[in-house]
Amino acid sequence: MLENKEMVYTAIFQNGQGSLVYQSLVGTMNKREMWFEAAQIAGSHDMCLVALIPGTHPVYFYSDFVELDSDNESCSDIKNHDLFELN
Repeated sequence: MLENKEMVYTAIFQNGQGSLVYQSLVGTMNKREMWFEAAQIAGSHDMCLVALIPGTHPVYFYSDFVELDSDNESCSDIKNHDLFELN
């Protein structure tokens, strides 16, 4: 029987402008080693690793549900948003 030593992860990154993005990555099954691999990938693209989730998953962000008008809403408005408010 062949043993698979790789695993798929969903990584969430934040760029220098504060935007969140996600990407599927394939790497070692060791979560500690994979965290550092993903962090290095992020750093090479001027991003910061925020979360690493085993498996392939869709990720939804605030901007996927609320239209942001750049003239009316600033980043500080988003930062002050109550995460538990659903409307």
